[in-house]
Amino acid sequence: MQRYLKKILYGALALSALAAGVDFLIHHYDPTRVLYKRLKAADKYVYDEIDPRFRQTDPNSLIAIQTPADLAGARARLIKAIWGGGGFPATAMPSRIERGIDDADLRALPNLARIDRITVDMGNGIRSFLYHLQPAARTMNRLVIYHHGFAGAIRDVPDILGAFLEQGYGVLAINLMAYGGNSAYFGAADGTQYNLHFDLEKIENPLRYQFEPVAAGINYMHGKFAYRSVDMVGFSAGGFVAVVAAALDPRIRRSYPVAGVYPIYLRSGQDIQNGMASYYPPMLAAASYLDMFILGASGAGRRQMQIFNRYDRCCYNNTKATLYAPAVAGRAAALGGAFTVLIDETHADHKISRFALDAILADMKR
Repeated sequence: MQRYLKKILYGALALSALAAGVDFLIHHYDPTRVLYKRLKAADKYVYDEIDPRFRQTDPNSLIAIQTPADLAGARARLIKAIWGGGGFPATAMPSRIERGIDDADLRALPNLARIDRITVDMGNGIRSFLYHLQPAARTMNRLVIYHHGFAGAIRDVPDILGAFLEQGYGVLAINLMAYGGNSAYFGAADGTQYNLHFDLEKIENPLRYQFEPVAAGINYMHGKFAYRSVDMVGFSAGGFVAVVAAALDPRIRRSYPVAGVYPIYLRSGQDIQNGMASYYPPMLAAASYLDMFILGASGAGRRQMQIFNRYDRCCYNNTKATLYAPAVAGRAAALGGAFTVLIDETHADHKISRFALDAILADMKR
């Protein structure tokens, strides 16, 4: 009887080890996870091939910007769509600077000398907190803005923040509104609370609350620190913020949106987010996404590299960006800048991979 029980126990342990191994291969080991996601996909157009319907649109037909005057006009329209008659917040500054704070989630980052917490107060009780991570060895004398997306915060990406610090970059780390202590609601005069992501039609100039922290942060950095340049990396919804911020503000020299945005005509599945910021009608009436890409990539020394996870479990997957890349790159080059698309095939997650991070770091050194 005892021998029989031992056999059952060993069998159960073997099955448990096998199950753990299968779970690891499917969920944690990138090569087999990619294969699993491809096999599980509803059809070949999720990851492996581009649906022919997306090839029917000529991206050149969606590009309005042809000349430097077109650039200026599109940027002015975009600024008005986001800030209304008030114009771009060129003089907006933080309301509070807390120097040398101790943050348990960030204190162990490599080559970190000091953390300053910067408060941007946008009125109506709406605040955003920015974190200036200053390197001990400031070898680059350049600033990288990192903007995170939904369902997380900057504390979740120490590898990303640390990689920039290790290279000697200063980092301005920003959470999406409603995350990391940032305000989530707009308080109307009658006391009603409107969500900054889901009630846009009920808020006047709602997108200013997404982009003003970036503008005010750059204003402050330029006024108080002698960084030679400002680059911006955005992940997921933060990638959307990076695209539009670079289109709005030529001070952002290079921009790297990761898994963040497709033009409307290429969206499907979870890419479609009606009613949210990336579909804000006044913004899209002011400039198409292809024109925003050109705005963010044009001008002497300016460049945009968009990165997409081909097998992303969430959104903006496949290789559809390759359909518009030549048209946007050609127009950006004609206007003095550069544009490129990188497809990351190394994993099947919604993240900035080591492959993508290394590509960004290498591009920033060009």
